Amino acid sequence: MKTRKIWETATAVLALIPTFLARLIASAQPPSITVTPQAFTGSQALVQFLDYAMYAAWLFVIGLIIYAVFEMREGALSPGVKKALGGAIAAAFLLTFGWAIISGVF
Repeated sequence: MKTRKIWETATAVLALIPTFLARLIASAQPPSITVTPQAFTGSQALVQFLDYAMYAAWLFVIGLIIYAVFEMREGALSPGVKKALGGAIAAAFLLTFGWAIISGVF
């Protein structure tokens, strides 16, 4: 008899738990979180280094184009110069887009 009352009380308490959890979840509010981004130490130096590297790469590309024009004028543009010209142009574009992305983040 005594165990029956204990079980009835236990089941009544267990039946209340889902209702309590449902009310608790329904009244829950999201936490107030504020994030302030801060640049890491040395970020300005990284942006400045990429800036200088980008300008140097474009100067190198312009120099290679001038050299290739002189070589083409004489009719002898070697495959090595063609590869160097393509690589320099690709590197200059990659540096430019890398600089744009990193400077936009900071």
